[in-house]
Amino acid sequence: MDEAIAPKRRDARQMRSRVAMHRALFALLAEEPFDRITGAMVADRAGIGYSTFFRHYPDVRALLVDAVRALTDDFAQALLPALLRQDGPGAARSFIDAVDARRAQIAMLIGIGDVLRRELRRQIVDRFAALPDTGATWLPRRLAIRIAVASTVELLDWWLNEDPEHDAADIAELLNTAILHPLMTKP
Repeated sequence: MDEAIAPKRRDARQMRSRVAMHRALFALLAEEPFDRITGAMVADRAGIGYSTFFRHYPDVRALLVDAVRALTDDFAQALLPALLRQDGPGAARSFIDAVDARRAQIAMLIGIGDVLRRELRRQIVDRFAALPDTGATWLPRRLAIRIAVASTVELLDWWLNEDPEHDAADIAELLNTAILHPLMTKP
């Protein structure tokens, strides 16, 4: 019986460490450029042992990719039900609400540099390509996802860094009108 319980505890502890490291990374990104953040800094901020960091990640870049993957999964869960119903306005609103709740994290990710930004964009495309196909686009699926991700990143960059006071409902309408609707509507 104890053996059956032990793996669950270990998994829960691993998840707590992972979440703590994600939070620590975002807190550090608010204070330091990405290229100056070290595993030791993350471990210290997360309140975990230095070796624990390396049991989870080979470097800070891998941690960042995992943190983006977790955010992407959250965003996908927020917008997928509406996308499956082919409800572009509902998907846009769900997504923008999820981004609005994590504004600071997203703004930091947008400003991390072009090379890393391209890598993260690829990771996001891969994650969304693995989701169920909604059959909502006339373009090849992976191309539609790439266009949607690149355009959405630009929209979020503009909103969060240039016009942060803009109303979330208006941003959701822009997302739907400029990005989702053209991709979901056959020409």
